[in-house]
Amino acid sequence: MSTTATLDTRPLSLEAGAQASVPLHIRNDGEIVEEYKLEVVGPSGPWSEVVPGLVSLYPGQDATASVEFRPPRSAAVQAGEFLYGVQVLPTEHPEDAVVPEGVLSLLPFYETTAELMPRTSRGRFGAVHRLAVDNRGNIPITVTLTGTDPGEMLDLGLPEEALTVEPGTVQFAHVRVRPVRKIWRGMSATHPFAVTATPADGTPVVLDGTYLQEPVLPGWITKAVIALLVLAVGLLAAWQLLFKPAVEATAKAAVQESVNQAGQSASEAATKASQASAGAADAGVAAESAQKAATTAETAAAKATEATGATAPPQLVGSIAKRLEVEAGAGASASAPFVFENPKGVLQLTDLVLNNPQGDFGRLRLELDGVPLLDMALENFRDMDYHFLTSVRVTAGQSLNLTMSCNRVGLPPDQAAPSQCKSAAFLSGTITIPNPSSAQQ
Repeated sequence: MSTTATLDTRPLSLEAGAQASVPLHIRNDGEIVEEYKLEVVGPSGPWSEVVPGLVSLYPGQDATASVEFRPPRSAAVQAGEFLYGVQVLPTEHPEDAVVPEGVLSLLPFYETTAELMPRTSRGRFGAVHRLAVDNRGNIPITVTLTGTDPGEMLDLGLPEEALTVEPGTVQFAHVRVRPVRKIWRGMSATHPFAVTATPADGTPVVLDGTYLQEPVLPGWITKAVIALLVLAVGLLAAWQLLFKPAVEATAKAAVQESVNQAGQSASEAATKASQASAGAADAGVAAESAQKAATTAETAAAKATEATGATAPPQLVGSIAKRLEVEAGAGASASAPFVFENPKGVLQLTDLVLNNPQGDFGRLRLELDGVPLLDMALENFRDMDYHFLTSVRVTAGQSLNLTMSCNRVGLPPDQAAPSQCKSAAFLSGTITIPNPSSAQQ
């Protein structure tokens, strides 16, 4: 080795923001003049340097340089021990580089700030403040929060557990303020209070706050009640003096007119009664003739049926319609069955209308005795009409089942958010049953 370098081995402790130096001894044990480049390596490199940075030595000559440390007073550099090294790099023989090492102890410092937001709050039943504790030191701190109320008119709610704040970070806590007694009406009251943030090691920070307690009943409520009473008295007086006499006069006139019309109607009824008595005999004769004519017509119709030899149709065909609705919450399923119970009939399903009014997400299936007829995603339609070219045949005892699986409830526009998926199916077709009259023939 052509280079020898040593550091002073005495312990070095340094406060943040201060400055210190350590001697570095260098000796050229080679046979030629050598220039050495000196540089600090390790975590302390950004805030340390070697003075001078370049040293030239003749063979057998030695020199002393100074390793200077300037740690910033900042939370970015935390307290503790820092291992550092000084690289001594010969220019002519870089393979002979050496790195002597040392240890630097950075002492802790405490700088705690706090802020109460907002400083002043107001309300009828209480308020909430936010407390921010900022650790600007270089070591973690534990902060305890306490509150005081000089007038003992408030109930202060603070976290029971202490806050742990890392260097360079901020922790938040809620301070709940509630009045001990309510003010129902009258003037607002101002209640001062204080919150103290006490670090385990450091100076306590006292924050002053104010709560403005407002009355439960606003000041305008009394005026509004008086105004309503005055309005009610005014309306009552107007009714008694103006509207009531006019209404009574109008009612009497209407009653008198009704009495006159009743008398006239009674007179007309008496006249018509006399006329009805005179025509009663003629009416009895006419009724007897009408009965005879009806009997004759019924006999003629029966004979006409026998004469034509008409045959009743073997089957009767009618239309049928059925609506099935299903509702289910998110992540659930629901079914709506329809059992065709006519023992002699046959249902021919020809048309199907599906409805998804909310725009829900999931699947909708229509099955016939467990056999799927239709399986669709709800998000693909709102209203859809199907027409079967070949009708679906449903016999007695078979079941049509509509099943919905809800994945997510939709949100219809301009409506309150529903709590369940909702879909429906409208089934229509024809039903065919045997004709009893045809069976008798």
